[in-house]
Amino acid sequence: MAGISEIPEVQILEKEKYFTQALVRLPDALPLPPLGPSSVRIRTEAFSLTSNNFTYAQLGTLLGWWGAHPLPASVPPPFNDAAKYGRTNCWGYARVLESTFPDVAAGSYFWGYLPIGTLPQDLEVEGAGVPGHVTVTSAYRQHLMRIYNRYRVYPESKGLEIQRLDEGIAYDALFRVMHKTAYLMNSFAFNPIPERAIPPAPKQAWSGQEQGNLDDAIVVNFAPGSKVGLAFAYLLRHERAPQKAQPRAIIAAASAYSRSFVEGTGLYDAVVPTSGGGDDADPAAILSRILKQYEAPPTTTTTTTTQQQRKRKVALFDFGGRGGVGARWAEALAPVAEEWGHTLLYVRIGSEIQERGAAETLAAFQARSTGASAASVNADDMRTAAIEQVGEEEYYRGLDASWAAFKRVKGFKVRWGEGMESAVKGWDELARGEVKADEGLAFRI
Repeated sequence: MAGISEIPEVQILEKEKYFTQALVRLPDALPLPPLGPSSVRIRTEAFSLTSNNFTYAQLGTLLGWWGAHPLPASVPPPFNDAAKYGRTNCWGYARVLESTFPDVAAGSYFWGYLPIGTLPQDLEVEGAGVPGHVTVTSAYRQHLMRIYNRYRVYPESKGLEIQRLDEGIAYDALFRVMHKTAYLMNSFAFNPIPERAIPPAPKQAWSGQEQGNLDDAIVVNFAPGSKVGLAFAYLLRHERAPQKAQPRAIIAAASAYSRSFVEGTGLYDAVVPTSGGGDDADPAAILSRILKQYEAPPTTTTTTTTQQQRKRKVALFDFGGRGGVGARWAEALAPVAEEWGHTLLYVRIGSEIQERGAAETLAAFQARSTGASAASVNADDMRTAAIEQVGEEEYYRGLDASWAAFKRVKGFKVRWGEGMESAVKGWDELARGEVKADEGLAFRI
């Protein structure tokens, strides 16, 4: 790969129309200035593009994500208008070109939250309390959630894996942060030991015995082929201890787009459609069939205290189902669950790929409502609470062991691209909905 003498290229988006992008060359960015103290200069080398990237753009104004990688001073007009244009973010590996921080050597690699482009980025850093981790202290980054300012450090040999286009590098870029969210949900928010359950987001009334208990529950995943959805299904099936804490069934509610792939993963007990005609895609009819298969029939007598204590749950996890399908199903399923003597929990985790401006996004958030007991997930807050509960070293030990065990999905294919032109093409494919459900886009630049 070229060094810092190359003319940098960066992706720039319209903030309100982020399906629209430009690949902008920055010859005036060179030469780079001297690196400041306690700092690293990194250059993105390997990263992924997923629906998550569009979420960062969609919520960029509301959550300050446009400020993670500000427009460089060398950006030419019209792209230097920060009110209209910005840079979004990705997950992957960056090479350390220079370092004035003694614990990080030049030539090593960072994994974490990166800009899309070949322009090097300077970050002030400090040790993070766990070997092989650093935290960004740059003033302009302090408005971000902590999860975005933490980086893992790897030796120079990581570059050989990147040069080989190793599948493990692609999985790290595509799945690792998604697995982290699923791990926090499974091990903490929905901890099999109810007394240790933590709220999935701040200021939410949360009881491990009530909302957080998935023992013997019927779990239904929307967008079940999403990265977080797949990881969560895997963890529910393989990392619930004790074993009796597993859900009774893990169901995928899949669109026609992903159904074949989701069935092939083997992670779900059943795959049901979210579109079609008649009872085949009617939410109430589908849930009745599921409950008939996995549960006792609905009670026709007054519920006793014993029955109330044994009341089971239908838990809907919406990882970004298309067209708001999760919220619609939650509303339609509430009376069915009640008829069968079940509680209904609806949990929002992700959103579908769509282009929506900041005002429209805010209005949609304010208007969200459902008849189900609803909860939202915030990975950064869960991570903070988890570390407070078990300590930083124990948290990362468990997370890393879980990631090492998960790190493959049956039927999933990595599609590598090389160079920024390839990344631009991949962004357009995602925006047009042309990337297959069983594909993951990874890039080396």
